Amino acid sequence: MTKLDVTKLPEEYPRKVWTEGNGTRIGLVAQEGGCSKASVEIAAQTDQQVALTMVESTPAKQQMCTMDIRYPSFIVTLNAPLGERTVVLDYQKRTY
Repeated sequence: MTKLDVTKLPEEYPRKVWTEGNGTRIGLVAQEGGCSKASVEIAAQTDQQVALTMVESTPAKQQMCTMDIRYPSFIVTLNAPLGERTVVLDYQKRTY
């Protein structure tokens, strides 16, 4: 994959992205830690780009959490092969 836009990710966030299944699936590594949970959402798919949102969800109620950092992998399935489209990664922090 040669077209990757990571300008919206935090500086320390992982940038490992790959394709599988003839380009119909995108794999990527996220970051979570302590009580936070990572997930990935497909925000948009156009002829020019695929926008993915990396979500880090933390509990709304304050609680004790470990200080570990984990790097889970995710696979998202596209409606068409990636081809020459740019993958744009965004980041959002949410509470649950």
